[in-house]
Amino acid sequence: MTNVNHIILQYKAHLFDLFKVKGQKQITNQWMDMISELIQVEGCSFYFFGGENFELYRDINLKDAPSSITQQQLQSFLEPGEKWTYDENKGPFHMVFLFETKEKNPLILVGFTLPEKNGLSQEVAGELHRLTEKFINQWITSTGVIDEGNRYQELFKVTEIFHSNRDVNKLLAQVIGTLFRVFPDYTFSVLLSNDNYEHGDLPIKNFDFERANEASMKAFVSGSIEVDKCLDTRDILLYAPLKGKQGIYGVLEVNTNNPSSSYENQLEFIRLLAYTAGSALENAKLYEQSRRLITDLQLINETSHKLNLNLRMSETLVFLKNQIKRSFQASSIGFVFKQENQFAILDESSSFFKLEEARDIIDYVEERIQQEKDSIFIGDLSSKLTEPNYLSLMAIPMIQHNELIGFCIVAHEEPYMFTFDMYKLLQSFIHHSTLAITNAMLREKLEKLVITDHMTQLYARNYLDDEMDKSMQQDQSGVFIILDIDNFKSVNDTYGHQVGDEVIIQVSNLMKKIVGDKGFVARWGGEELAAYFPELALEEGIHIANEMVRLSPTSTSPMVTISCGVSAWNRMESFDNESVNTLVQRADKALYAAKNTGKNKVSIQNNINS
Repeated sequence: MTNVNHIILQYKAHLFDLFKVKGQKQITNQWMDMISELIQVEGCSFYFFGGENFELYRDINLKDAPSSITQQQLQSFLEPGEKWTYDENKGPFHMVFLFETKEKNPLILVGFTLPEKNGLSQEVAGELHRLTEKFINQWITSTGVIDEGNRYQELFKVTEIFHSNRDVNKLLAQVIGTLFRVFPDYTFSVLLSNDNYEHGDLPIKNFDFERANEASMKAFVSGSIEVDKCLDTRDILLYAPLKGKQGIYGVLEVNTNNPSSSYENQLEFIRLLAYTAGSALENAKLYEQSRRLITDLQLINETSHKLNLNLRMSETLVFLKNQIKRSFQASSIGFVFKQENQFAILDESSSFFKLEEARDIIDYVEERIQQEKDSIFIGDLSSKLTEPNYLSLMAIPMIQHNELIGFCIVAHEEPYMFTFDMYKLLQSFIHHSTLAITNAMLREKLEKLVITDHMTQLYARNYLDDEMDKSMQQDQSGVFIILDIDNFKSVNDTYGHQVGDEVIIQVSNLMKKIVGDKGFVARWGGEELAAYFPELALEEGIHIANEMVRLSPTSTSPMVTISCGVSAWNRMESFDNESVNTLVQRADKALYAAKNTGKNKVSIQNNINS
């Protein structure tokens, strides 16, 4: 009797210590270890009732323990109405305990295998069962109250954080951290739709609508909590929607492999947490959206203000390129404009678009925009082109007065780098910029008309005067050449004025070819043309004039010759009264000398006294 009392007292003391243990798994494992050692069993198996059968949770030293026991098989251990039995001659369990609990799945089955002559009596076995069942229900009641209090305390704390935080990552980290603290035996994942964030090590995934199971899809679509039981693994999956007022932003997936776990006291908490998290996510996204809209408006306002400053065409495009690169993190930006009924890539574009490798992308965009007159938004260009250099692509047409004047291409090497919001912003951005670009183009065309001779497309005389005046103020030297077509009147009389104009154009083209970017070429008046070269030595100027005289007969039809007058100035040698007028006067005198001494030659008057 003393031994019986000793075992019972020891068992009560151990049960009291178990009240301090948190978590169903931990307390189950510690209880099995404790009672197995106390009554010195050879083996022990613990089963949870899974709705139809008793499913093995853990066994100690019983390799042959069945993994599942049906209620019919249970009758081989216990008579109907019995909760425990003890018979050393039965197998594989000599002692069987059946516990009824207050949970939704109320049955727990434990089987013990005892050594021969263990000395355990029916009285001790019955008392062990009674004390264990009482402990289980008291533990469930007390921990249920404590857990519920802790859960709602956690919910209160996390709600406070949600209301004071607008960072999506921090919000999700709080949700997951709260779940791990409240349900340490469970595993969790957050499945987010339209997720563009980097979440680090957090268990957050994109909601894959094509591969999602029926329960998760139902939770996402209906906004209700759904439970899915996996027969193969005996896992229970709970799906709680992250729901806001404007929509559902994802699903919280809760996983446990303990089939006796009850969700009755936990469903409401998970539902409230998911709803609170959904509302917080919505607020955070709306906050980010409002900030993005403000930033977008600031971008458009800043751009509009800058474009209203009457920038040059090149300055406008460089500014737009920098704005697009900054706001859209683009790898390459291309500007394609219609020039003489053909689309050409502009110099202000990124270097990639000037390479032959970019031709496929430019041609594809040009063809689509010409056909559809609409913007293009492609997440993965590899579905359209073979091995493209860039995969993410946005292209926006520039339309003015219902006419396509060009388009802008924005590209990135990686797929799906641009969001739909970026696409809509770029459309607005280009739309606001098109008018400024058109104005810059028209303004430069007008400027060119003012400074250009219509027939020869050379500079006008007043423009050349201005450039000469600037050069004589800031440079150290310069050369001026004036030429006249010999016997031009006879060309007009013989062939007519239209042919005479063609001859002037032919000589003009020859001059432009010889001068290149070394100087400025202008129509001086009638059949007289002129060129000015800043920072050029007189000897090189004479060489250029001689080339013009030499090549003129072979470059014109009907053939004509020309006479040239050359003058030069040098800051170290010229008099104080040197000016554009004196420079022109000296070249005029030199031309007059060339015409009066046989024509088809170059004459020079280097300074005022020569």
